[in-house]
Amino acid sequence: MRLTQKIRIFLTLEQERVLWVLSEKCRLIYNFALAERIDAWNKGKNVNYIKQQNDLPCIKEKYPEYKYVYAKVLQMTLRTLDADYKSFYSLWKKGDRKAKPPKFKGKNHFTTMIYNQSGFKIENGKVSLSHFYDDTPLEFTIPEKFKFGKVYQVSVSMKDGKYYLSIVYDEPTKGYVDNGKYVAIDERGQPCEVKRMAGPCSIRFCPF
Repeated sequence: MRLTQKIRIFLTLEQERVLWVLSEKCRLIYNFALAERIDAWNKGKNVNYIKQQNDLPCIKEKYPEYKYVYAKVLQMTLRTLDADYKSFYSLWKKGDRKAKPPKFKGKNHFTTMIYNQSGFKIENGKVSLSHFYDDTPLEFTIPEKFKFGKVYQVSVSMKDGKYYLSIVYDEPTKGYVDNGKYVAIDERGQPCEVKRMAGPCSIRFCPF
């Protein structure tokens, strides 16, 4: 079963500074991509996610500061915009005239950064996120009570001045525990509880 666990994290001042630098690049990419879509729409044209994703290498060559952000995170920022548009169109087609298209993100907006499939590492009770801004490690401790199977995605977000990780994972498979009880069918076709008794071969059938 695939689950999502949200965990509050506590940052150093340096980590917070780095996250805001990276978030700002994601915010600008979102806004630039939104502006391109609006301009294309006004000209009777269409711009989709694939086109904008394919433009990212050229953008990073022209504006090297966008290389600070792990590549998959920028791609997921564009996917978020694409999902926002699809949600708007879906609601509009269903007759919801209150539905609003995506809006530009203001400068004080912290853009959620999504590490999908790669760019993160979870080991020894810590989550590490990749970036290329400086040498500040984005490494955060996970409380011992949280256990994960295979992890697919890690997102970092901020709400009301507090920072969070959202981890998408498969629920760990629980190991087999022998509780000494077994289920069997008796001669009447009724389920019975089977309990071990003293001796290697002794069992007792007890009707439910």
